[in-house]
Amino acid sequence: MKLSGAYRFDLPREHLWATLMDTAAVGACIPGISAFTPLGDDRYEIELSVRVGVVSGSYKGTLAISDMVEPESYRMTVQGSGGRTEIRGSGSMALADDGGGTELSFEGDVQVTGVLARVGQRLMGSVAKSQIDRFFDCLRAKAAEA
Repeated sequence: MKLSGAYRFDLPREHLWATLMDTAAVGACIPGISAFTPLGDDRYEIELSVRVGVVSGSYKGTLAISDMVEPESYRMTVQGSGGRTEIRGSGSMALADDGGGTELSFEGDVQVTGVLARVGQRLMGSVAKSQIDRFFDCLRAKAAEA
């Protein structure tokens, strides 16, 4: 499943970058997250619960950030499993000045196999979009507090 989008923040790029690098802020904004533990070298152990239609499950995995160009862009890789489902994904995020604010754009690809893919396939796109919107709305609030 391909994902992409853009969000505008009424903040300078450096301020938004600092929020994206704040483990506590990011961890608090991931929908369904129960653990976001730093492992070192920009790697994190994650645990989260996801519900797609009638299928729900708990998943454990890792999230890694690479190819960081401060305060412009980075790449993220995620993998996890649980409930006879495996999830793998990667994508990039870029920040650009936008008339006194910042535009954050992202694109990525996620592969889901197993029970979640078989039962929730039709709903995954709309659920992913909803979860992404929730994450960036929360991030906007966290960045405004900082």
